[in-house]
Amino acid sequence: MTRSARPYADGAATARQFDGLDVETPVAGFYRMALRSGAAPVGIRIWFGPPLDPVTGEEMDRGHRWQAAANGEPIDLDRVWPRCARETIDGREYRFLTERAAWARENAPSSPHANPTRRIDPMTAPPPF
Repeated sequence: MTRSARPYADGAATARQFDGLDVETPVAGFYRMALRSGAAPVGIRIWFGPPLDPVTGEEMDRGHRWQAAANGEPIDLDRVWPRCARETIDGREYRFLTERAAWARENAPSSPHANPTRRIDPMTAPPPF
């Protein structure tokens, strides 16, 4: 049996680099996702900064950390990242989703947008148009 003249690791230097998403490090921005299958989409905001006081909403004097909010309400970052990175949106779309959810909680509590953790029931949900 003869050996090949080509070294085994010869092609490693020309291997294609992976240009995908690094799931270990969150990316600050705005995203849209459903908190469960069949639910209405919510706006997700991810940022790095000081934590917010859960009662007053003011910035606390603590170490900076990655944080997330779903429709303006704090949510665990591990619950949404990296799944939310599929669909990025801009700040206007995030504000629209947040305001629609706030309106639905006050004026249409049976709407799918009022409770984003509940599945949409096509028999009771209003038409999407």
